[in-house]
Amino acid sequence: MCIISDEDLGPYLQADLRDFISLSSAMSQLEPKEIPKHLVMRLQHEASKCEELLDAFGALGNVFWGPFRMSVALAKAFSRIIYNLFHIAQSAERYQLLDIEGDFIADTWKTIHTLCKAFSIASQNFMRVVEGMNLEQDIRPLSTYGFQNTAIIGRLKSNQSRKTIEDPRDITVHLATSLLNLAEENSQLGIHRKLTPEEYHSCIPEIISEAQLRHIANDFHSLQSIYDTHLPGSDIAVRDPNLPVLRGQVTVVFHLLDTAVTLVHFYERHTLMNWNERLSQPITNMELLTIIIGYFVTYADRYLNAAEGLCKDILKSYATQGTIEVPIPNYRGFHVRPSTLIAKIATHYGSDVNMILGKTVYDASLPLELFRANEELNRRKRDAVAHYIMDHTKVKNNGGCCYNSLQMKQVLRDIFLNLLENQRIMIYDSDFSFSDLIPYQDETLAEFIKRSIALYLAMGKIDIISDDTVSFKGDMRVLEDIRALAENGYGEDRFGNNIVLPSNLSYLKH
Repeated sequence: MCIISDEDLGPYLQADLRDFISLSSAMSQLEPKEIPKHLVMRLQHEASKCEELLDAFGALGNVFWGPFRMSVALAKAFSRIIYNLFHIAQSAERYQLLDIEGDFIADTWKTIHTLCKAFSIASQNFMRVVEGMNLEQDIRPLSTYGFQNTAIIGRLKSNQSRKTIEDPRDITVHLATSLLNLAEENSQLGIHRKLTPEEYHSCIPEIISEAQLRHIANDFHSLQSIYDTHLPGSDIAVRDPNLPVLRGQVTVVFHLLDTAVTLVHFYERHTLMNWNERLSQPITNMELLTIIIGYFVTYADRYLNAAEGLCKDILKSYATQGTIEVPIPNYRGFHVRPSTLIAKIATHYGSDVNMILGKTVYDASLPLELFRANEELNRRKRDAVAHYIMDHTKVKNNGGCCYNSLQMKQVLRDIFLNLLENQRIMIYDSDFSFSDLIPYQDETLAEFIKRSIALYLAMGKIDIISDDTVSFKGDMRVLEDIRALAENGYGEDRFGNNIVLPSNLSYLKH
């Protein structure tokens, strides 16, 4: 393609650039509180059109047109962010937002004012760029655009016939479960609780980044789409008032994160550039970070946390009760890792789930409760080995013979190896010289062997392999995850090493 001169491009594009320049001129003269929502929306449209056109002519890599193109990008970003914030502020009442810490509406309008001020400064900078380029300024007055803010004075009557959902439980449970999973997977949004404003810069982009926020926002948009596809106008959404509230929390989190993506993009991309006299930075980095972390991330995290309690209430309402039977953990029973993971599953869903062993019932949401089951399991293991020992030939045919210490240790070694060969025990220590074991005075062979194995069990040198099972009773959503956990060794192999869990249990990693 031929090369067009810097000066010739302006007259050629004058008609295409006219509205963007005119609206930017108006924006540069308005007080932040006077900027109408529809002006912002129209500027976003004009900026998008100009950006595409200028890129086609290679303006981004041109020294003369570069600042103009940069101004278009700033206008596109700020207009999108501010318009979304107007939408959030004006729609908040319809979202039926839950009570959280902070004054969300007041902080939203405060953020709008700060960004409108920055947009006004950016527009003033842009008009100086236009003057320096000797462009013909055929500026349309703002009044000719007919912008007005129409007050919302009421709502139309809702009189559409309601659709009937045959089995709303699956959709509702899926939505609530998915939101709980997203809350668990995106705990990094809580970073604001650990930082002072002066430390906000340390988490971008390492913890909070444009790509990461876009991914999270898309997940919430998908949840909103599922709701809007199946539940609006349905009988279940009318009968269960929690469902519209759930939709509201999903929506506000989506809008906050989706809008934050653009601002984080601006921070990552443009605050590191070399601003100059032709185009100066319209907002300080500290102001940007305060808005990104102190407003967008903070309120997204707060509404997400509030929605967790709502989801757990919904799951309790729609829960199907059941019982499953699973084997006990291979490695040392219900010690720290398996007990903690089980409790985390129960807590994740917020449902009442019990573990049953014999006649004893344990609260599955409390790791310490599950630890207690090991007392009974170890007793059963010791009894099982005791029966095996008593049936062993060398013990059964002892006939009251007196063995010296060396002979008793030899029988212990034989029985120990026999237990190992028959997969009755698992060893975790290669040193089994038995030199630390000394028979008590008048202790029988059977007593010595049972005491020795019980001691090694308590010391963690061995574990007794058991075929025991436990039952879990409660919400089947929880039970299915516990079943999946049990099928994957409760997160560990037979030697207690950590193993990778399936994707449906990914929330347990956080």
